[in-house]
Amino acid sequence: MDGLSLRAYRLLRWLTTFLLLLGTACAGYPAELTRESLTDIQLRAIASPETGSHWWHAADPQAVALVVHGLNLRPTAMNDIASHLQEAGVDVLAISLSGHAVELDEDSRLLQFREADFSVWQQDVARGVMMAQERADQLQRPLYLVGFSLGGLLTADYLSRQAEPDGVHVDRMVLFAPAIVLRWSSYALMPFQVFPDIFLPSVAPELYRANNYAPASAYLTLYDGVRLFRDSVRDELNVPTLLFMNPRDELVSDNGLRDFINDFQLTRWQYVEIQKSEGAGATLDHLIIGPHSLGEKAWQQVSGQMTDFLQLPAPTPGALANP
Repeated sequence: MDGLSLRAYRLLRWLTTFLLLLGTACAGYPAELTRESLTDIQLRAIASPETGSHWWHAADPQAVALVVHGLNLRPTAMNDIASHLQEAGVDVLAISLSGHAVELDEDSRLLQFREADFSVWQQDVARGVMMAQERADQLQRPLYLVGFSLGGLLTADYLSRQAEPDGVHVDRMVLFAPAIVLRWSSYALMPFQVFPDIFLPSVAPELYRANNYAPASAYLTLYDGVRLFRDSVRDELNVPTLLFMNPRDELVSDNGLRDFINDFQLTRWQYVEIQKSEGAGATLDHLIIGPHSLGEKAWQQVSGQMTDFLQLPAPTPGALANP
C-alpha cells in the first residue's frame, strides 16, 4: 500500500472519514432546535406514549410479537417482517423508538432524537413489551420479540435485564443483525464525544431512513448501550432465539456475535448465516429485513425459517383482520 502498513492505512482512512463527516456536518447543520421553538401541538405529539405504536392484527392470532426497528430507520422499514408474521397468524405490535416516529414532523423527531439516551429507548421497548404481553395474556398465546440492529440489542437487553422483574415470559426471540457486538470501524464516531449535539448526515438509503440528519449523541448512545448490555447479560437471555446474520455486515461483527454466543453459553440460540440474492436493492449488507434489501429468493428463505422457528403455519395472504 505505497509503503503504508495495513494498520497505518486503516488509521488514515478512519481519520479521513472523521474529517469528512465533521466538515459535512458543519456545512449542513440543521437549524437550532429547542423545545421553546416547537408549538404546543408538536410538544403534545412528542409526549404522547401512543405516538408511533401500530398494531397489525391477524384474523385468528396464534401468538403476539413485538417488532423493534434499527437506529435512524423508519419503523415502517420493518413492515415486511410485520406483514409476514401477521399473515402467519401473529398479532404484531410495531413500535417507534424515540426520535423515529413517522407521525412526528421533522423538527419534532430530530429534537426527540437528540434528547434520547439508551435509558429512553429501554423505556420505549419496556412499554411496548407490556402492551404486547397484555394482548398475549388476553389471547392466552405466546409472546415473541423481534428486533433488527439497535432493535435487536434493545430486545435482548430487555429480556436479560427486565423481563423477570416485570413478570414477562418471552417464549421465543428473532434477531436480525443485532447490534450486540460492533465492528471496530463502527466506532469511527467515538471522537464526537466532544461534539455530542452536532447533527451528522444520514448514510441510510432514503427508503429506510427516519431522519436526514442524526445527532452524534445517538451513535454515542448506541456505544453506551452495547457496553451496558454486555455488563448485564444474565441466564434469562438464553431463550430459544433465531439470529440472522450476513457475514459481510459492515456494522455488526459476525465473528463477534459467534464469540458472544459461545462466551455466554447461549445454547438455545440458533445462528443462521445468510447471503443476499439476485435483485437485492443497493443497500448496506447490514440491511436484511425484507425482499428489497435481501432479494426475493433470500427473503423467502429467511421468512420461511422464521415461520418454522416460531412454530407457525405457512402464511395465508389475505387472512388479515386489520391490515
